Amino acid sequence: MLTQIEDAIVARIKTKLGSTAGMVAVQKGAEGIPHPAVYVSTEAAQFEKVTMQSYRQEVTIFVDVIFSHLASEGERRKGVYLILQGIVQTLLLQNLGLAIKALVPRNWKNVTTEEFREKGLIVYSLELATSFVITKLDEEEVADLLTVGFNYYLQDPADDGVADASDELTLL
Repeated sequence: MLTQIEDAIVARIKTKLGSTAGMVAVQKGAEGIPHPAVYVSTEAAQFEKVTMQSYRQEVTIFVDVIFSHLASEGERRKGVYLILQGIVQTLLLQNLGLAIKALVPRNWKNVTTEEFREKGLIVYSLELATSFVITKLDEEEVADLLTVGFNYYLQDPADDGVADASDELTLL
């Protein structure tokens, strides 16, 4: 579910804000990335018992916005505020077509480092929350969760889009 939430947030931002948001991807934070982009990552969760077999998992998601404007700090702020507010409005109270509670904004803050400032960049981090119920799985279902499939493209995937080889790895 966590991957589905992140991917759905990325897809919604790309669809609704298009080129305004620039590059949008799933990645933690902005460190080491010296170009404008929007990054989405799930970074924390809390659990609350619902029934004997289920818990509500409330997750904390961050949307980091890196904005560039070489003219001045004031112009960078104007630009990042527009993108930040666009993202808030795009995600506000959305369930993204998933079995989750609607997304709610918690807070945002300026996390610009001196390194980014020197490059004409400004970085803001928006914190969102949602929750969903998880239910205890039987042993076989848990084992299925720990199986990962890999596809290998030996040639350019744009050529035919078909994997040339694949593997399955069980993480036990």
